[in-house]
Amino acid sequence: MAKRHFYKMVVGVSDLDRSERFYRDDLGLKPVGRDLWPEDGPNTSFQTADGAYVVLVAVPEVEKDGAGVHRNFMMPEEDFHRVYERLDKGGWLRITHRTAMGVRGADEITCGVYDPDRHQIQLTVWAKEFAVPPSGAGRVVAGRIVDFSLDSVSYNKEGKFYLVRNSDGFLALNVICTHRQCNVVYEPTHYHYYCYCHQRRFSRTGLQIALQGRDVPPLHRYEIEFVDGNVVVDTDRSIPRSEEEVDQMFPVPTA
Repeated sequence: MAKRHFYKMVVGVSDLDRSERFYRDDLGLKPVGRDLWPEDGPNTSFQTADGAYVVLVAVPEVEKDGAGVHRNFMMPEEDFHRVYERLDKGGWLRITHRTAMGVRGADEITCGVYDPDRHQIQLTVWAKEFAVPPSGAGRVVAGRIVDFSLDSVSYNKEGKFYLVRNSDGFLALNVICTHRQCNVVYEPTHYHYYCYCHQRRFSRTGLQIALQGRDVPPLHRYEIEFVDGNVVVDTDRSIPRSEEEVDQMFPVPTA
């Protein structure tokens, strides 16, 4: 677990002994000792592999996690599978919105866990250096040019891309978010793509929409050809773009 997330994580628990066993025996954190933080009341402390503290504090009433609240533990892949099997055997695993909705990262290995007080925990491995992989479906015939109306956004399930048409032509966008590889979802009522993992938003042509400065590049695109009146998308190469390139479309050939 990276120190940039926190130095000391405090978790309120109803039964200190029970939670201590979970964080020590099931999750596998290193015990440090009891009541090292006396000002917090009865507590027990653990350390992660990089030295960050996790402190369990006995409280009269455990506050439930709000929407989207979770504690993320990062670990090497060789440790993940061993821990996962232990948690699965103990019945601690939970289905997350990311796995249920199919928005898990392309190169990500992750699972959701409940602790004894139903606090939400996520275990994550970033298996490879970050990249935006193509769908690899080859050359996909998206449909006839005339079937796509102006200002439309269509999802192609076979090629896993969004096909955008406006007065300047067509654009095929990779569905993978350029932040952390989750799949973006087009929300037509808001005219933008939304990433449910970390709440990034993108315009219809893939430019990040941000109030306080953009922190990720535009969505990648695919090459488009027009063959016998059809729109053909090459999904074998995901092409990065600059902000200046986001509105560049593939113009429809004139007869």
